Amino acid sequence: MRPAKSKIRKRAPKRRPARGSSKGSLSFSEYKRSLELATEGMVEILDIEKLIRLIVYMIVKKVKLVHAGILLYDETKKFYVLSTSRGRKGSVIPREYIRIEADDVLIKFFKSRKNYSINKSGVIRLDDLNNLLKRKEIGSKEKNFKLSIIKIRDEMINYDVDALVPGYFQKDNLLGVLFLGRKANRNKFHQDELDFFMALARTAVMAIRNAQLYKNIQKIFFGVIQAMALSIEKFDPDFIRPHMDRMFKMAARLVEKLDKRGVVLPDMPRELFLSSIFLHDIGKQYTPKEILYKEGRLTDEDWVILKKHPVDGAEIFEQIDGLQEVAAIIRYHQERYDGTGYPEGLKGDKIPVGARIASVLDTFDAMTNARPYRKIPFTIKDAVKELIKAKSTQLDPNLVDAFIEVLLEEGILLDVELKEICSDSSIERLFNNLVYR
Repeated sequence: MRPAKSKIRKRAPKRRPARGSSKGSLSFSEYKRSLELATEGMVEILDIEKLIRLIVYMIVKKVKLVHAGILLYDETKKFYVLSTSRGRKGSVIPREYIRIEADDVLIKFFKSRKNYSINKSGVIRLDDLNNLLKRKEIGSKEKNFKLSIIKIRDEMINYDVDALVPGYFQKDNLLGVLFLGRKANRNKFHQDELDFFMALARTAVMAIRNAQLYKNIQKIFFGVIQAMALSIEKFDPDFIRPHMDRMFKMAARLVEKLDKRGVVLPDMPRELFLSSIFLHDIGKQYTPKEILYKEGRLTDEDWVILKKHPVDGAEIFEQIDGLQEVAAIIRYHQERYDGTGYPEGLKGDKIPVGARIASVLDTFDAMTNARPYRKIPFTIKDAVKELIKAKSTQLDPNLVDAFIEVLLEEGILLDVELKEICSDSSIERLFNNLVYR
């Protein structure tokens, strides 16, 4: 057997692979370049969950690891939690399975920078810990240090982790820890790889911190919106607030349908977009109640005052950077599709899609609920009939059709009722499209 083996080597000599490489895997220089390219656009990703999944996925894929994960600090719960993990089936540590308090030995070790006394890069490598524990001089003089090393080593063995990479924000703020499982080819991590992973961690931390700040800004925005909703509730708890709640629920279903159809919606968080529709009537808190609750016909002077509410509402949000699109939806929700609305007479697609959605929903809600000027509301069937009549004049025809579909799907409008509405041959095609789509 041995001579035959030797004979094979002579007949088919193989070139020695680059360090850290094996069949089916990249060399260090190759995966380093791949990861560098992948991380260039990290700071543009503002979704934290998506960002950390991408980071871990790319490392596992390019470095060919059995598994990897990120332990991230949770500012609200005040501990570190495994936010995401990727790798081979059976080797991946379940998400949130690891939760470490801020005073845990591992966290304290990184925060005190003792990790640099083990490896110059700052990465804790399992091999380095094992080698350190073999040294006799670590005994009596550094008993606490040795106990810490043993605890960290045992945890790494328990989770099948070969290296731990800290991610620092500023100087001593430990934002997270990258868990690196062993390589699929069982090769060890070399020092230049550890140095690279620390550099990669710095880039990742900047991107994660940027995403966290963006999320905090979103929270502030939503806090402002909640405050505005509260002010409306205080102003008119019996009319405007219930109307807004109904608008939010209907908008959520309609926007979901439009999104599935590929309709281009504003580039803003979905909750913020829905809240913009929800707050369309916020300017009415500046309208005198004697006009809002007037049971008879409004005078020309009343209409002049009432027509100010879209602009009054928009001006609130125009003062806040980043909420201009919210303000536009509020400002233009009384525009008509044919250009005869107010305040600016915008026409067709010139009206923001959020404002056009608000117009459809507002019209339907006004008809199907009691108003001071109309005590008996329309039936669903009659309200839908009026929506169809208003297509291309007051309302966006495509949005009306989509909303009728929502009413059918929710069981608010029955097929038989729509068939009765669409008995006219001129709109029979609409019935067929909606019912049999």
